[in-house]
Amino acid sequence: MIYNGSNGSVCFYYKGLLISSYPLSKFKTLNKYLYQGEDLIYKSKGIPIKSQIKMYIHYCNMIFLRKKENKPIYRQDHIYFLNCLTALLRLRIIDNDEQNGYMCFNKKK
Repeated sequence: MIYNGSNGSVCFYYKGLLISSYPLSKFKTLNKYLYQGEDLIYKSKGIPIKSQIKMYIHYCNMIFLRKKENKPIYRQDHIYFLNCLTALLRLRIIDNDEQNGYMCFNKKK
């Protein structure tokens, strides 16, 4: 399901599959969503970066499999997926391309 805000939506993809969608508005901006990954990295201070990367990739793969098998993904899982995916983008482990990353869509007129 794609959620639209007053300024459109941002969709997050992993391995070519649409996983999550979030509305964009005056207060919910793209930068606010992307900052969540950076915040997760900052709050994980003290944990080795390699362990963090393994955990982020593992969680993204787990959510990908749940989506692929049409199993339910709860709201909190979507939020944590957003955090993990944006952290991987911030660490430049994955690239924002046609397979992985995010894409912004303007509101349909």
